[in-house]
Amino acid sequence: MKMIIELSVIPIGAGTSLSEYVADVMRVIESSGLKYESHSMGTNIECGWDDVTPLVRKCHEALRAKGVERISTTVRISERTDKPYTMEGKMKSLGEKLNIG
Repeated sequence: MKMIIELSVIPIGAGTSLSEYVADVMRVIESSGLKYESHSMGTNIECGWDDVTPLVRKCHEALRAKGVERISTTVRISERTDKPYTMEGKMKSLGEKLNIG
């Protein structure tokens, strides 16, 4: 079953510049082999239920390895069972409705 999650992993108490930690999390996501798209507030990932918890755990482990003691993670899940569900398909559908695709 395919779904798209939006993942945001934020170290708490790590200062105001978080790009170093974001890069660590992005390396974990990249190594997962899952299709993803990053944006300014998080990352969208195509996955299944069995992928979510292990991926989040690995992201947390990467930050803890850097000494982060508190982490706030938000996962938004969008799931469809009636047809194939991809980020590309969602954007194509939107583009068609806006007459730009």
